[in-house]
This record gives sequence, structure tokens and C-alpha cells, in this order.
Amino acid sequence: MEIKPISRAQQQQLADITPSKDSVLKYYPCQVELKDGTVLDNVYIADYDSYISSYSVLPGDDQLILIEDVIVIHDSPNRLPAKLANKLYNAGESGMGYCVFRLLYDTGDTLDVLTGNAVDFVPSPEDLSVNHIVDVLPHEGSRQDYTEGLSYSWCLYKGVEK
Repeated sequence: MEIKPISRAQQQQLADITPSKDSVLKYYPCQVELKDGTVLDNVYIADYDSYISSYSVLPGDDQLILIEDVIVIHDSPNRLPAKLANKLYNAGESGMGYCVFRLLYDTGDTLDVLTGNAVDFVPSPEDLSVNHIVDVLPHEGSRQDYTEGLSYSWCLYKGVEK
């Protein structure tokens, strides 16, 4: 599969999104609109070379969105604020290939979450959103009674279109 460059228009839209960062990989948690009108709320847009440095293999075809199919890029409505996602990335894995953490909401509510290594897309309890999250506690939370992180897709690009 050929990974194509990001267009200048896409690059400008991506510049409005604050990435989170884990080592060399900048995660851009996005909502994208595709050419066919489909809107996907949970898509990581990332540079191909940085992605491969971190993960070594491409995502499966069912998890990969082609950059040339994306017409509009916005911040994801389900993304953890970048500052809090970075706190989790800096803390590292809770175990081999997974992260457990507790979300703290401004209402006093908490939610224990289990994800893979990518931590940005989180669920919220009824009547709350990611805007209500005030902190995260890495490696805290139940490993038996948890909510799974939201599923997501990847959209990779190689360089900038000329």
C-alpha cells in the first residue's frame, strides 16, 4: 500500500489541532470527514515514518484511512486534552501493551479506563464529556472493572504534497 503525502490544505487544518506526543510519535486525535460524506470521530493522523518508528508495522486495512480520502479535519470530540494524554504517555505502559488509568471529572466522578498504547480517545459517563475531565491518574484504576478506550482508526501520510 502506498502512503501518500498530506495536502497543504490538510496540513493547515491539522495545524489547528494540538497533538499529544509519545517519544517520537505525534498523535493528532481527529474527527475527519471523508470524500463519501462519512464522518469519523476517532482517527489518529500521524506521520508515517514516526508511526513506523513507534509501532514497526502498518495498521490493518480495516483500521487505516487513506489521507487522500480525507476532505475535512477537526479536533476529535472524544479526545483527552493533550496535556492529560501527555501525562499518560510520559508515565508509560501499565503492563505489556496496555495502559490503565483513572479519569477525574470536575463533578467528582471517576472512570477507570483500559487502553492499548494509544490513550487519547476516551469514553465518558452519561451527561459528561471530555471537557469535564480535570486530571488523569496513570496506572491507577481497576484491572477487572474498567471501561475500554474507544476504538479508532489511523490515517498516515508521508511528507507534504508539492
